[in-house]
Amino acid sequence: MALLVVLVIVALLTSLLTELAFSALVDLRLTETFRDSTRAYYLAKGGITAGRMILQEDRNGYDGFDELWSQGVTNYPVGDGAVSVRILDQDGKLGINALVNENTPSTVMVDRFYRLFVALKLHDLGDPAELTGNLIDWLDSGDAPYQIIRTDGVNTPVAGAESSYYRSLPQPYPVKNGHLDTLDELKLVKGFTPDVLRRILPHVGLHDQQAVNINTASGAVLRSLDPQIDAKVAETLIAYRQETPIERLEQLEPVLPAGGYSALKSLANLGLLSVQSSRYRIEAEAVINDGRRRLQAEVNKQGNRLLFLKVN
Repeated sequence: MALLVVLVIVALLTSLLTELAFSALVDLRLTETFRDSTRAYYLAKGGITAGRMILQEDRNGYDGFDELWSQGVTNYPVGDGAVSVRILDQDGKLGINALVNENTPSTVMVDRFYRLFVALKLHDLGDPAELTGNLIDWLDSGDAPYQIIRTDGVNTPVAGAESSYYRSLPQPYPVKNGHLDTLDELKLVKGFTPDVLRRILPHVGLHDQQAVNINTASGAVLRSLDPQIDAKVAETLIAYRQETPIERLEQLEPVLPAGGYSALKSLANLGLLSVQSSRYRIEAEAVINDGRRRLQAEVNKQGNRLLFLKVN
């Protein structure tokens, strides 16, 4: 009996010690992961700082894809880890927050967003006019649904979507009636399904500036600028800037058709077109062992101002 009792006690102690050892190992791994994640956070934050320094070194008269800031850094070794940094120009995109000022839609931006949705061929996913109207209603301060979209001199009836629509949903929520804080808010706007967002997000930003950098604008954004800028003109412009950065708009006069060049010149004279950018998004991702952190920041190059920082 004594021998059996000893064997039972030994078995119980062995089981207890095994459980303690496993628990200690798990705690150790969690502690190491937390330590590495914390180190990765500060390394990623350093990547954001490095990106801001790269932008401050850019002092020429234009901003284009041939410059150092657009090249980025991939898996640069730092200590026990590595950091990747990507800098994305935002002034080559359409600024969503420029679409509405208080309760007044911008005629220029209404035209541009409608043309952008048409250029992106969203007809199979939603009506471009309806999408534009829904976006205006989400941003404006009033509570009356937008009923007519006027683009390029043509009136198009729309239904719009204000608080009455969003309150009637199975899971209701309030309409924003103000500027977007993040692009993730677009998921809440009527008609902006995941498929729609996948197409439009590369071409839109959060800023409220109407001027677009012609050196970094996508083909769809270029086509949104004016009816004279069709697909062929946009392709010609993109092919030209791949060989030669646009430092002055006059460079395009012998390259583009007369109508297209005249339209761009008029936009530039109105301050709606530029060859430079001021707002950028910096994305930094750092990895140290099992720790991984990703940070996003938007900065204004003028004055090196940090506009927001997001930690993923």
